[in-house]
Amino acid sequence: MIPEVDNIGVAIVKGACNPEAKDLAVSLGDLELGAFLDETVLKEIPIIKSVIACRKTWAAIHDQLFLRKVAGFLLACPQFADAETEAFVRGHLSDSKKARNLGAAIVLILDKLDGLEKPEMLAKAFAAFVRAKIPYECFRRIASAIDIGFIEDLKVLAYQPEAYWFPYLPNLMRTNLVTFQVHEGLQDFLHGTPNAGLNLQTGQVAVGFHLSELGQEFIKCMNNSF
Repeated sequence: MIPEVDNIGVAIVKGACNPEAKDLAVSLGDLELGAFLDETVLKEIPIIKSVIACRKTWAAIHDQLFLRKVAGFLLACPQFADAETEAFVRGHLSDSKKARNLGAAIVLILDKLDGLEKPEMLAKAFAAFVRAKIPYECFRRIASAIDIGFIEDLKVLAYQPEAYWFPYLPNLMRTNLVTFQVHEGLQDFLHGTPNAGLNLQTGQVAVGFHLSELGQEFIKCMNNSF
């Protein structure tokens, strides 16, 4: 028997690729807490029906917050071209094991996210994955960074000009979106890469925070700038 969490994940992944998902997910955000606790009401929301159908119990994945994350993720997924969807289905959903693994990963990631803005970021990375702009491993690494990072730091890196980054870069070290380097020769450092932030200088040694390759991919995903 396929584990329940895998069924839910596959339903969410398929919903994200459904052009009707955006319109249907909007209604979810209008429900009050009482409605979320009423399974009968939830079953009337089309985009959630497939998720509800996979669950034997309703309280297992943090009811309201989890569903709001699902809705935010689905709402932020773009409408994919038919060719993009067909290629993605062939590559990742036609094989039941791969589909279950991907679905389970999506569920676990959404469940861990600590805010309701992060599912939109996750959806943008997922869209890049669906469109074959990034491989699955990169998607997972970016998803992990979104999970670990503080949302305001992530938003600055994703959407603000480079000149605003420096105060936020140290906070993003553990996400692997940013790397830490010690530069021998202050002048070389000051004339080096434009995204190198100067943190400490002592004599001829400079310490800098740099955007990593993963950080570059993250920014591309957030802005669809491949």
